[in-house]
Amino acid sequence: MMWAMVLIGSGAASAGGAGLFLPAGQRLAVALALVLGAGVGVASSFLLLLAGDIESPDSAARSFFFASVLGLAAVLAGLVVLFRRSRGPG
Repeated sequence: MMWAMVLIGSGAASAGGAGLFLPAGQRLAVALALVLGAGVGVASSFLLLLAGDIESPDSAARSFFFASVLGLAAVLAGLVVLFRRSRGPG
């Protein structure tokens, strides 16, 4: 569970850090990457719980960890798309 929280915090810190390098008019767009990551994390957490043993505490912790990994990957992918779009054509 602790590593899952580390991954969630890393995603938030990555989005905040990325916002520092964006032009002033585009900084709020990093919030969309956070929303994307949260949505992927929540949806995958419930899907993983439904696929596994919902009663087992170990299964729940493992599902939360994997959902955090997927959420972080979604945040990072969203930031990559954001940076590519902010550079403009070329």
